[in-house]
Amino acid sequence: MQDTLITITITTFGFLLVANVFFRIKTFKSFKKLAEQGVMFGKQHVLNKALMEREVIAKHPDKEKLILSHVNSMKLSMRISTLCMIVLTLCGGVLMYYRN
Repeated sequence: MQDTLITITITTFGFLLVANVFFRIKTFKSFKKLAEQGVMFGKQHVLNKALMEREVIAKHPDKEKLILSHVNSMKLSMRISTLCMIVLTLCGGVLMYYRN
């Protein structure tokens, strides 16, 4: 039982880590493109889609696809990081409970 939980924990963590690194690289690439083109926005824009559309996309309508791609990659990366922490915490708790 303990070996199985350790294997599941390592496999899940490895998968989530690779996925998170992939989305972070994708996010940094899109950020670089946006910065080169002079598109700037804050965290309030990322968290509020209506504000993003009203203030940022209205100023840069030709870059809408890149902006939305960047924001979606950021959100997905945050979700994967949160999921990674939850999986590690749960598996760690179960392993602590079943330790000899």
